[in-house]
Amino acid sequence: MKKSMIALSLLPALSGLAGCDDKQASTTAVIHQQHQQAAAAIDASSKQLENAVTSLCASPSEQALEASRSAWQTLMKDWMVLQGREKGSEAALSLSWQIQFWPDKKDITGRKMEQLLAQEKAWTAQELADQSVAVQGVGAMEWLLYGHPERLKQPHGCELATAIGQRLMQSGDALEQAWKDDPWQAMTPQLALGEYVGALTNQLDFAMKKLTLPMGKPGHPRPYQAESWRSQTSLANLKANVEAMQALYLAEGNGLDALLRAKGEVAMADRLSGQFKNLLADWPQSPGLGAMLKSRDGYRELISLYNDLESIRFTLHDEVSPVLGIVVGFNATDGD
Repeated sequence: MKKSMIALSLLPALSGLAGCDDKQASTTAVIHQQHQQAAAAIDASSKQLENAVTSLCASPSEQALEASRSAWQTLMKDWMVLQGREKGSEAALSLSWQIQFWPDKKDITGRKMEQLLAQEKAWTAQELADQSVAVQGVGAMEWLLYGHPERLKQPHGCELATAIGQRLMQSGDALEQAWKDDPWQAMTPQLALGEYVGALTNQLDFAMKKLTLPMGKPGHPRPYQAESWRSQTSLANLKANVEAMQALYLAEGNGLDALLRAKGEVAMADRLSGQFKNLLADWPQSPGLGAMLKSRDGYRELISLYNDLESIRFTLHDEVSPVLGIVVGFNATDGD
């Protein structure tokens, strides 16, 4: 009888734990779906870029060049969703550097591209796969489309652009395949939750780095350290990062925001969701960092932007993580 009484008394507690586990399981499912959709978008936009560049090389024109640039920007915006998270599918993470080689503090991309063109040969995607990752991704394509479009008028320049486009298409296809399986499905709910919060904080750290590198020290900015300085779209890319982080935080009503509210941390959830909303609402109009780095007012605006990101990081690291019983460690970009 006593054993039955104990068992019955445990039922509400176990039911509560099961409910919590079910909630975290649905959170994991939505997050995996978000990653699947992002990878599919990258795959599709890499194909569009390859088609645009092939058309440009077949019939060169200013209009075709602009179409290729537009396709490149679409791919970059899609890539920003997953950039810097460093959590999840190991197969997917292994593709990150060949999709984008950044930071590139010594302009390795430029030097490697010059070396390839100096060989005056028709490069193929298969041959590029054996070269530096710096010439396989979006940075290499930006170098041609924005930095040196005159090279596209030369036979080997267009052949190289086509090869890079095909290599990006291969990477996009591999990325989509890598995200078909849910890497968090076999984890305990608490471990999966840690991965979720880790992905969010990793991406936030990476985004902050995209500001600190080009900002340098007051009075001594380093504009060529910006992510996409050739196309002047670094700030637009960063906004796409923040939009992706906001979507990851909310996870269609099944994310961190909902988990905090379920734990009674309504004020914390309101504050964090408000931080994302206000940051995006007050986002600078300029798509690039170059002009802002050169003016005092622009630089101050970037400092304010950085402070807003740091405030979100503080909330996640020092308030949210302890409430959820998660220890957030250092990510792969710390110390660079």
